[in-house]
Amino acid sequence: MTDGRGEFPSGPGGDIPLSYAQQGLWFLERRSGHPRHSDPVTFRLVGELDAAALRASVEEVVGRHEALRTRFPVVAGLPVQRVSPRAEVPLPLTDLTALPEAEREAAAARLLAEDLRRPFDLVHGPVVRGVLIRLGPREHIVRISLHHLVSDAWSWWSVILRELEQLYTAYLHGRPSPLPPPPAQYRDFVRRQNDWLTGPVYPEQLTHWKEKLANATVLPPLALASPAPTPSEQLPRTRWMAVPQPLGDRLRAAARSERASLFMVLLTAAKRLLRRHVDTDDILVGTRGGFRTQADFEKAVGLFVNLLPVRTRVPVDADFRDLLRQVRRNLIEVYTHRNLPFERLAHDLGLWAPGFRPAIGVCVSFQTTPEVPPALEGLETTLINHDPFSPYPLDIGFYEDAGALRVLLVHDPGVYDDTAAARLLDDLHEELEAGCRELEDG
Repeated sequence: MTDGRGEFPSGPGGDIPLSYAQQGLWFLERRSGHPRHSDPVTFRLVGELDAAALRASVEEVVGRHEALRTRFPVVAGLPVQRVSPRAEVPLPLTDLTALPEAEREAAAARLLAEDLRRPFDLVHGPVVRGVLIRLGPREHIVRISLHHLVSDAWSWWSVILRELEQLYTAYLHGRPSPLPPPPAQYRDFVRRQNDWLTGPVYPEQLTHWKEKLANATVLPPLALASPAPTPSEQLPRTRWMAVPQPLGDRLRAAARSERASLFMVLLTAAKRLLRRHVDTDDILVGTRGGFRTQADFEKAVGLFVNLLPVRTRVPVDADFRDLLRQVRRNLIEVYTHRNLPFERLAHDLGLWAPGFRPAIGVCVSFQTTPEVPPALEGLETTLINHDPFSPYPLDIGFYEDAGALRVLLVHDPGVYDDTAAARLLDDLHEELEAGCRELEDG
């Protein structure tokens, strides 16, 4: 890992340094030696599909955003971003209608599983590809995959899919693109990040983090981890849990009564969950924050995610209300100092675990971007699967959509097997219930 400093080209062409988040992800993939950072979304389309309009729409989205036309060659030993003037988007059609109807879904599942295992060629590109599967005359499955180096949840759900639905409607009727040029590209963010790190605010934030993370160590594997936990070459596994609606309503009410956000209550429960399974009260986790604090980046595509360390002292018999107040203070401080890239922080403070990995083994986040499928004219579009990749051995994600609260547990099977994952979700449900009771009884 370098300190990330690089020279920007004077014009729109030329190589661009990686952002700090990209550096961290690039090194993780390079060290793992196998593809782990695909970011796919998969939809079922029912109705009259115009495949040519869909293909043209995807290509126009790619043409609009430099990040989607970027490849990552290595120059003088370091990766750089090199934007291609145009990029082909593979969207091959596989027609399964010759198979018996009962076999088509299984065949489609095998094709999607094979696609997930295919690596991206980061040096030569492209970093975008698609799969189109015909199950019947009026039923298709489409998957679009990006490499996570060029995407995040906001890029997908607030930019790419929203543009796709407008473009598909236009091309379906033979009209030109109705979209104005994006106000900013990812290179603008990288430049602004580097400028910020050479300005006066960076030393102040670094001083804050030095104090808050003094003597920090990686959270040890939980007691229910595999006997000899080692990062696996398998893809991470995912497990969803729906929080019962009455419990979700109680959690929101408890948060309001304590002048806290819902995520503060959820993170408090997650911290007590982790304390159950480790022999330390120093609970350091990461949570995802974003760099889209300026309006011109709201319509940009790229990796704008930052990992924010949240360190809390959790006694084994922690009172939930007292712990919630501590977590509330933790998060307010974290969000106030959120602009320092974690990869730079880890570099400057030496926050590394054995194996050249950051001292964050567990991530706990709250997904606030609604996962709304694209409204494609003449088609009923439903989400089949969007289980995002995680580089952490254990990743707990809370999702809220239309008042429903869900939990996604992503786990490295080489560290936490399926039995451990199921136990963790059961224990988390218990902590959410117990936390509510303690706050309501107090």
